[in-house]
Amino acid sequence: MESQQPTQERTSPQDGLEIPGPARRRPAWGIPVVVVAVVVVAVLLVVGFTGLLANPVKSVNADGTSTLSGSFEPYQCNATACDGYIQAGARSVFVKFPSHCPPPARDSTITVIGRPAPDLGSGSYRATACA
Repeated sequence: MESQQPTQERTSPQDGLEIPGPARRRPAWGIPVVVVAVVVVAVLLVVGFTGLLANPVKSVNADGTSTLSGSFEPYQCNATACDGYIQAGARSVFVKFPSHCPPPARDSTITVIGRPAPDLGSGSYRATACA
């Protein structure tokens, strides 16, 4: 005698007999989070490109001097002279101050007028006055 075992019919998505489940909904906070993330990325791109493209040489004057502006980092400063870097964004220039000038504070924003000094190297200037 044959025993009959109950068989279960399985439905596959190809049969088209599958009953759709409840619709998935995004959480209410999902869209504001995406908007904030897009704004943050846009701001960071603007700030990043501005930082990369900033230049401490603000202008070149008709008399051959240049206006230098940015954050000062001392290199060698003593009682008689001060040398350092003026940095704006990712670029910096070397500047040598006259011997009578007091050294600017580290990380202070300064603006000086300087003449190119190729004898000190590329991107080097001699300040015409104190900061």
